Amino acid sequence: MNTYDCTKEAAPTFATERLPLAIFLHATDGLRFVRCEAADRSNKLVFVFADPERLGSELELEFDRGAPVPATALFASQKFLRRKMTEALNSIERKTEYDHHMR
Repeated sequence: MNTYDCTKEAAPTFATERLPLAIFLHATDGLRFVRCEAADRSNKLVFVFADPERLGSELELEFDRGAPVPATALFASQKFLRRKMTEALNSIERKTEYDHHMR
C-alpha cells in the first residue's frame, strides 16, 4: 500500500501515490488537497492532503469498498489533479536541469 502518515509535518497530513484514491479524496471533499510532490527515492508522485482529524485511512477504506462519487465531481477532480501532477513534474525537471548546469 502506497500511503503515508506524514507526522513530521507541522499539521497532520495524509499522502498517497494512488491517483484514483487522490481523485476520490478531492472529489468527495474528504480531505483538503495540499500539494503534489516527488516521492522519496522513486520516480513517482505523492498527493498530500491535510488530515487534521486523521481520517485518511478510514477514507481510503471507504474508497477501497467502492464508495460512490458523482461523475461530475470525479472528472473535475481528475482534471485538477492531473494539472497538479504536470506542475510537479515540470518543477522536478527544472530542478534537475538546474542541478545539472551547476555541476
